[in-house]
Amino acid sequence: MKNIYFITLLICAGIITSCGGKQHQALAGTTDDTALKTQDAADSVATEADEAQEEKYDFEAIAKAIEGCTYLYKFEDGVAFMNKDDQRIYIDRQGRRVDAPEDKVDPNALKARYKNGKYGFVDAKDNLVIPYRYEFALDFSDGMALVCNKNLEIGYINTKGDLVIPYQYDSPAERNGNDFHEGLCAVMVDGEHEWFSYIDKTGKQAFPGVFSLDGEFSEGLAAVRTADEARQSGYIDHSGKMVITLPEGWWGRKFNDGVAQIQKRDSCFIIDKTGKRLFPVNSDDIYIGNDIVFSEGLAVVIGKGKYEKKWGFMDKTGRITFIKD
Repeated sequence: MKNIYFITLLICAGIITSCGGKQHQALAGTTDDTALKTQDAADSVATEADEAQEEKYDFEAIAKAIEGCTYLYKFEDGVAFMNKDDQRIYIDRQGRRVDAPEDKVDPNALKARYKNGKYGFVDAKDNLVIPYRYEFALDFSDGMALVCNKNLEIGYINTKGDLVIPYQYDSPAERNGNDFHEGLCAVMVDGEHEWFSYIDKTGKQAFPGVFSLDGEFSEGLAAVRTADEARQSGYIDHSGKMVITLPEGWWGRKFNDGVAQIQKRDSCFIIDKTGKRLFPVNSDDIYIGNDIVFSEGLAVVIGKGKYEKKWGFMDKTGRITFIKD
């Protein structure tokens, strides 16, 4: 029944991916002891290792360097860029101007390409690798790509073009198409109720459970809301176990850099991977409608109210570069 919606999506939107959410009781700083004990140990070790390798940044120097910019992009490999004074400027984590970094091109990456009414896949040199034979397709993610047949049924192929997961789904999860992340993908299993389950790369259901809101896996966790009577929101691990629960009415966004954003209307907090609330985000000062995505210790934010249209960085204590008081 979701084919009509999906066709409209293709016409209006193109190719993108989206978000998720879920719920229970991890209010303020309280955290379920069970969640702490069951948190993936390997994941924690990896996060600690990343933090140990992360170079320190000079918050004040960065604040001064980006003041007055009209666009700002997150730090990647120690470099961020902004638009300022009608030019693109690159800075390092000490706020110093640097040369533009070289574009990173994955020679093995395959991209969806549209031609003569069909989709196929090309490599980094624009060579056709998988023929133009699909009604719709998304770029590869985690070695798998979503494709559509003439009946607008959805399946998944591998990088050889083999249909690994047969055409069987009538609409992508996450509204705008869903990809594999960390070996798992959410797919719609009940179009009438818009309920989702997670599958692995063989197409088998990865773990029991049906969700009314689904998020992609990131850093070992996915934000969801159960479809049962409890309507529980929170974060599940790769086994489907709810390891962080959120209070009623709250929902979460995906983890980046060891933290995530949770919301209830205009209330917003940043949490860590134990579910502990690190600090509140003032929705009177910055927009919280989009993901607050941390990268290398900082997240790009946009001001509102008295800080209207100001661009800046927020650190993991809640400091914002354009807010001086």
